Amino acid sequence: MALTSDFLTKKVQIRSNHGIVDGKEKITARTYGDIVDTATDQAIYDTALIIDGLQEPVLEEVIKHELALLSMI
Repeated sequence: MALTSDFLTKKVQIRSNHGIVDGKEKITARTYGDIVDTATDQAIYDTALIIDGLQEPVLEEVIKHELALLSMI
């Protein structure tokens, strides 16, 4: 039996560092969905950098979430 992987969805999460607030490091996350399955990792990262340029906090990290259905044929 062969295993197939069917694309369901792709999201990117941009985490921003606001620095120390009330003695603790404050990090916020924003998730953007409905990313086309053909989007490359480089394109996703470049877009995250553009979004980061529009914000005040410092970019901490970019996380890509992919969801796929695995099934046996």
